[in-house]
Amino acid sequence: MKKIVVALSFLLTGLAAWAQPARIPVNDLNTNSNTKPNNTTPKTENNNTTTTSSGELKKYSDPNGRFSIGYPSDWTFDNSSEGAVVKITSPSEGSNDQFKQNLNLQIEELKSTMTIEEYVKINVDGVKEMMKGYKEVSSMFFNRNGSRAYQIVYKGKYGDITYDIQIKQLFIVANSKGYVLTYISKEGERDAFETTANKIFNSFKL
Repeated sequence: MKKIVVALSFLLTGLAAWAQPARIPVNDLNTNSNTKPNNTTPKTENNNTTTTSSGELKKYSDPNGRFSIGYPSDWTFDNSSEGAVVKITSPSEGSNDQFKQNLNLQIEELKSTMTIEEYVKINVDGVKEMMKGYKEVSSMFFNRNGSRAYQIVYKGKYGDITYDIQIKQLFIVANSKGYVLTYISKEGERDAFETTANKIFNSFKL
């Protein structure tokens, strides 16, 4: 199988760039669906065609009509990254904050016959091969807004990082596309943003 990327990107305070994303096999199509069309205009805070405010979260609507997602105004929103369709990063908790929690969204073109079960298995098997000390915390299939979905929480070490990270992922297969929404936090550390991250997950709609 040719490998397509689903990034487990995470930001470490003091580094100039995002760490190298995890390489996880998704399907056998040799495409990179995370690359945006050339006519897509990156979002800015004043671009009202893609962003509106609603309650506690701002709403971002994908200009290609694939999804919408909410995010707090004090989190950093990026839809111009090479590694993900969107990245949403938590604000700093102070000068001693060595890790910023973050979310990213990946969208992959799939074969029309691929099921959510197949898509999840390929991804999770890839994660198990890559992460040191992989441990599943919870997982479940469920129906979400008319689509069959899968949610998993797991933890382990990635790359050269010496501490465990905890990852929550939502998988959805719809319209021959695979959607993976990922939240990354530092395992064992008080997560002041977990409730907000759950709100962002709940706001995600196709």
